Order: sequence, then C-alpha cells, then structure tokens
Amino acid sequence: MKMKKQLLLAAMAAGLSLSAFSQTKGTNALSFGVNTYTNKGRDNSSQGNNYENKTQNNFFTLGYGYFFKDNSKFELDLSYGLDKYSNNYSGQQQKSYGGNLNYQHYFPIVKTLFAYAGGRAGYTYSKIKNSNIEPYYPQASTDINNQYSIGAYGGITWFISQRFALETSLLSADFRYSKLKQTESTNQNYHSNETTNFNLNTQGFINNLGFKIYILF
Repeated sequence: MKMKKQLLLAAMAAGLSLSAFSQTKGTNALSFGVNTYTNKGRDNSSQGNNYENKTQNNFFTLGYGYFFKDNSKFELDLSYGLDKYSNNYSGQQQKSYGGNLNYQHYFPIVKTLFAYAGGRAGYTYSKIKNSNIEPYYPQASTDINNQYSIGAYGGITWFISQRFALETSLLSADFRYSKLKQTESTNQNYHSNETTNFNLNTQGFINNLGFKIYILF
C-alpha cells in the first residue's frame, strides 16, 4: 500500500512538472491557426428566378513564440486570408497578407487551463477585386489597402500535454490606421482615389472564434 501511494504521488508530481514545462522560460512554441466559414443561400421566390449567393472566409496563421520568462511569451505571427462572395450578378475576392508581433502573459485557472492577456502590433496588406456582370452596367474595381494596428487581446489556452496546446482568442480591441487606394472602370470611365482612416475596433466575448494549435519544445 505504501509503495502504491508513493507511485501515485510520483505520477502526480510528474504530471504537474509536465504542465509547468509548457510555460517555463526557454520553451519554444510553433503555432498554426485557422478560422473558416462557408455559407450558401438560395431564393426561388423572386419572379421565378433562382437567386443564389455564396460566402467563403478563410484565415490562416503560422507563428513562432518564445517564453523569455515563466508564463510570458513573445510571438511573431504571419497570416494569410482569402475571402470570396458571389451571387448571380456580382462577385468579390479579397486576399490579405500580414504579420503581428505579440506579447502574452498566462494566468493559471485550474490544472492545465490558463487565461492569457497581451498586446500586439501588426501590418496587413489586402487586395480586393469587385466585379459586376449586369448586362447594362458592367463594372469592375480593385482596392489596395495597407493597414497598421496596435491593440490588446485575451483568451483561453489549454496545455493539453508537454508538447501540445490549444488556444482561442475571446476579447480584443485594436486601434487601426489604414490607407486605401481604389481604381474603378465602367463602360464610360476609369478613375482612382486614395483614402485614409483611423478607427477603434473591438470584438466581444466569443466573437469570430478561431483556434491556434501549438507545438512546444
């Protein structure tokens, strides 16, 4: 009986040490994140016409992080997004490329479940193509957007094992500056213009929920 108790205590201690290892100074973290959404709609009631629309949103991140001290990490994320929308008369496609420099600090909740809070600074380049195929007014435009952001965010991380963790972002607030250049062409003319914009963007609890998978070593 005494031997069994000693073995049980040793196993518990080993489990705690493995979970602690995940947030200790010197740990590296490779991450992969994905957020996808697809929606199709159809309306057959509009004067006998079959009106269809389709929306696809895909967003991927690849990152490297380093715990420079216990429960604190710096991370560099690279991102790629592809959004598409189409219906019977028009279509839109947006491609985006970006990067973020992040800081996160982890707070233990229970066992291997942690909350985190941090800050980030980022840049995103986007190219948006719009098309209108109506026979009497065909139109096409291209938007080029350069966006800079700085903000704070937080969420939940589950350190599943010594080597793997699962993370989601639940709350965020970003201050953004963007510069948009638009070119447009129709049957009659072609024109180009530039605009700049400052805004504060916030996401509430469990908005645009996405996940990251970490490989720790």
